[in-house]
Amino acid sequence: MLFADRFHEVDFRVKMVKIGHNAGMSPSPPIPRLGFSPPSDESADIEVMGADEWMQRVAREHVGHPTRLDFHQLILVTEGAFTHTVDFALLSLPAVSALAMRPGQVQRFEAPAAWQGWVVIFRPESLPGSGTGQGSQSDFPLALDADQGAALSVAMAQMAQDAARAESIPVARALLRSQLNSVLLRLHMLQTQAQPPTSQHATLGRYFERFRQATEERFSQWHQVGQYAQTLGISEKTLNRASQAMQGLSAKVFLSQRIALEAKRLLAHTTWPMARVADQLGFDEATNFVKFFRREVGCTPSDFRQQQRAPGRREQAR
Repeated sequence: MLFADRFHEVDFRVKMVKIGHNAGMSPSPPIPRLGFSPPSDESADIEVMGADEWMQRVAREHVGHPTRLDFHQLILVTEGAFTHTVDFALLSLPAVSALAMRPGQVQRFEAPAAWQGWVVIFRPESLPGSGTGQGSQSDFPLALDADQGAALSVAMAQMAQDAARAESIPVARALLRSQLNSVLLRLHMLQTQAQPPTSQHATLGRYFERFRQATEERFSQWHQVGQYAQTLGISEKTLNRASQAMQGLSAKVFLSQRIALEAKRLLAHTTWPMARVADQLGFDEATNFVKFFRREVGCTPSDFRQQQRAPGRREQAR
């Protein structure tokens, strides 16, 4: 596991941010972060590269170690198979499949394997209000048919060409953002095409996306659904309907799962004592945190930490 005194910059524009040196972050963040540094101040906050280039840029010492993303990451596999761990799930991406990752998720590179495809990375502010979060994260990896995969591959190849022009041609930056938005909308359409959304479904989707964003910002402070409903200006009943429609879960369960996920991240990837983990997640007493964790995960925090650190421990592929 990487610790503060062993951080190294990843040898590409997505770089490892040294603990305590990232503006706006609290001292000694527990999990090393990957922050996106664009090629230059004149380029769009979007980068597109082939699979070979992306894997060559990953420093060898980062394979097998967790890092937390500060940007969106979109992976398209066109040939071969790619294996990647995302928040305790070992994902196997076969040919003609896609994976979308959000800021805040924890990834781990596994042993390199032969595969071809495209990778797009971009900052959240590159496309404010984009559809990056409209689909269910459980829908990824997303299996595609040959025509769908070919269309996305062609689109990303064109993006890579236009990205090379973005530094010298200002209009190319606007074009690149438009192309990215088109790719994201296409993926969202493929996620939802089996059940075309009604206008009511679309409204609930917007409510849920606002709720999801609020939980990312406030889950360690607000543990009650009513706090989110009040902030969003909707009733708890409507918020529950939105969560059920988009995730198949009540808003309370969705929130509890988000808190539990962060707890698992901290337990698995840091050596923080239980009291500090509890405090980080907004629990006034460590005993309350232990009760919450046991209810949500099915074991105590200590047992979970020991399981994750057992020799040869690896998540189950899916």
